[in-house]
Amino acid sequence: IGVTGVQTCALPISIVVSEEKAILIAKQSGNKQTIIKTLSNVLENCFKEEKIKNQPLWDFENMFLLLRAKSIGEIEKYEIICPETKEKVTIQINLLEDIKIKNDKKINNKIKLNDNLLLVFKSPTISDVFKYPEYNTSTEQLYAFIGNCIKQVQTQNDTIDCSELSEKEKIEFVQSLTPNQFKSVLNYFESLPCLQIVSDRKS
Repeated sequence: IGVTGVQTCALPISIVVSEEKAILIAKQSGNKQTIIKTLSNVLENCFKEEKIKNQPLWDFENMFLLLRAKSIGEIEKYEIICPETKEKVTIQINLLEDIKIKNDKKINNKIKLNDNLLLVFKSPTISDVFKYPEYNTSTEQLYAFIGNCIKQVQTQNDTIDCSELSEKEKIEFVQSLTPNQFKSVLNYFESLPCLQIVSDRKS
């Protein structure tokens, strides 16, 4: 099964009771790193894949969706509050048919910031999120997360391999960007593939 059309994986084996309990305990802990580590271990076991942590973030999410559908069922019901009527509405979602990957075309990982500066990014992985679990709420972790996803910095005269830079150096580089340059970088991340509900069906 092609997860995004780029990565390929076999159908997972179903989750077992002990793994379901581990996920529940991790969720109850409220610790994002504990949750990520637990989900990674379960996916590695169920997909027989040792490099789960290196999968692009959207592939990781989609693999968990496949596992959830195979182990517990494809149909999930949710109660939401209608923003207009303020009434409770039950929606029914088919996890395999109603949730698709948005922006799943070939990714342009090169961002030209000016005539003398081009950034080459790597796809963010679940390992990056594990390292910076509060990147979407903490400015400092956001800088670090972005810096960790920059593969190369290219100028007319030089190419810098960012794997050779310290975390501090990468953060300082991100902080040195102009507001417009930083916005271009954020636009890149916003354009990356993500899971999205595409059906408006309801019960």
